[in-house]
Amino acid sequence: MNPRGYSSLVAFLTHFEALRRARDAGAIAPADAQTLAALEALIAELSDADRAAIELRLAAAASGAAARQRARAELHLARILAARGVLAAT
Repeated sequence: MNPRGYSSLVAFLTHFEALRRARDAGAIAPADAQTLAALEALIAELSDADRAAIELRLAAAASGAAARQRARAELHLARILAARGVLAAT
C-alpha cells in the first residue's frame, strides 16, 4: 500500500501518531493498519538516532541537543518522504 500525499511533515507525523494511538487502543481499521505499516516503513529508513529523535518529537520531550537532533531527523525524514512522492514539494 502506498501512503497518501501529505502537505507537510507535520501533517505526516500527526497522521502517523493518530494511527499509532488507534492501534494501541485496539481500534484501528484494517485499511488504517496498512497505512500505518507503510508509514512505519518510511520512518524505518531513518538511522537509529533519527528514529529516536522522531519518537522524542512525538512524545514532545526534547530540548537543547535533543531538539537539534530532532530537527535533523525531521529534515532527513522530509527528504525521504519527498523522494517517495509522499510529501508535497515546497
